[in-house]
Amino acid sequence: MPKSRNDMIHWAVLLVAFLVALAVPFQFGTLWLLGSMTIFLLLLSWSISWRKGQRSGEGFVAADRSSWIFWVMVAVIAVMIPLVAGTPFFLSVMVAFLVYLTWNTMWGLVIGTAGLQSFATVAVAGLAAYVAAYLSTPSGNSALACTDFSGRLLGLPVVHWYIALPIAVVAGVVVGFIISLPAIRLRGIYFALLTIGLVELCRAYVSQDKCNFGGAQGLYGADSFIPENLAGTLTGTTYAYIGAAVLALIALVVYWRVNYGRLGLLLRTARESEPVAEVLGVNVVRARLAVFLVSSAVLGAAGGFYTAYYHSISPNFFSFSTVLFLFAMVMIGGVNSPRGILIGTMLLQFIDQRFVDVDPPEARYIFIGLLLLLVTLLASDGLVSIPDQVLRRRRAGKRGSGPSSGLPEEVGAMEQEAHMPPGSRPETA
Repeated sequence: MPKSRNDMIHWAVLLVAFLVALAVPFQFGTLWLLGSMTIFLLLLSWSISWRKGQRSGEGFVAADRSSWIFWVMVAVIAVMIPLVAGTPFFLSVMVAFLVYLTWNTMWGLVIGTAGLQSFATVAVAGLAAYVAAYLSTPSGNSALACTDFSGRLLGLPVVHWYIALPIAVVAGVVVGFIISLPAIRLRGIYFALLTIGLVELCRAYVSQDKCNFGGAQGLYGADSFIPENLAGTLTGTTYAYIGAAVLALIALVVYWRVNYGRLGLLLRTARESEPVAEVLGVNVVRARLAVFLVSSAVLGAAGGFYTAYYHSISPNFFSFSTVLFLFAMVMIGGVNSPRGILIGTMLLQFIDQRFVDVDPPEARYIFIGLLLLLVTLLASDGLVSIPDQVLRRRRAGKRGSGPSSGLPEEVGAMEQEAHMPPGSRPETA
């Protein structure tokens, strides 16, 4: 069959899949649009990766950089959602998804690019959110019953959300800098345990500080970008959806610039062999610190947006279940790919919302845990890596039948290539 005809059939099948995904909410409800579009984007990602892997013979060679059609479809879907399923409930679900996507993208930058086993995403975003909430919450709130400083810590004035938001960005950078300092001495599991402990420390402190952070009830009544008369309406949630989409876009652009830029190249080299990177003159500590601070700034903005949208923040923000939920999103989709992070976040957001009413409510987390276990066993780098694995095994099988298949040098090179992150494998002529 001619190649052009194969291409026509290929894109025709994807077009049909998109139309079917678009029609699903009319039959099953608007929430199913999130699930159907997740499946469509996963199929599209697999298709792009498979075709590129067949053409190049090297799997995921720069797939995320050149597969512009995937992100065009993401933009089309983002624009169509308010038109196709524009209800306050569904748009509020999408706002939560976009906030999760922002957090997970920055988390993927820290884990995948910088190679830091950090679980401090929730701590950075949460503390920035608390700063924004404190600054924008009226002093008449009963939760802020400080009398030593005229009802406010150090007599700080109440500000509007558009002032609290940039302050939250600065707070995120400061918190990120403090958290990243131990990374100079700690590595691997030790840094991971430290950051997990920091999340729990944040939860315990804000739960006990009734004077400044409202204790167990948290802070409520913060200033919001949504006018009071539009709260809960379609117009108000549309404003929030647009703002969250802009925030997620900023996170993706930052990921793109850092991961595929010179800094990302240096850090991937350091992740493969830190001694070699140091010999080449790479300051690994400074590079990792730069990535951590950049991601913390975006997380601070996400925390400020969270407060400005929900009008409140509580210690439940720092719960360990939230950390595990975000971690499952990143790992199921694929930590080394922005496409994987997007798809994993969409999938688990749909599962969480679809089965939120199950009895007991914790049952859906059991299902998510089993799904994470299954994906981890079957796919080395999340769902998006499946075509790469299949193509790599096929190539290994063909090499295994050749006369030089038993050479130790070739086997070692294949194993080294198998563990290289997407976008860093060498191209062949």
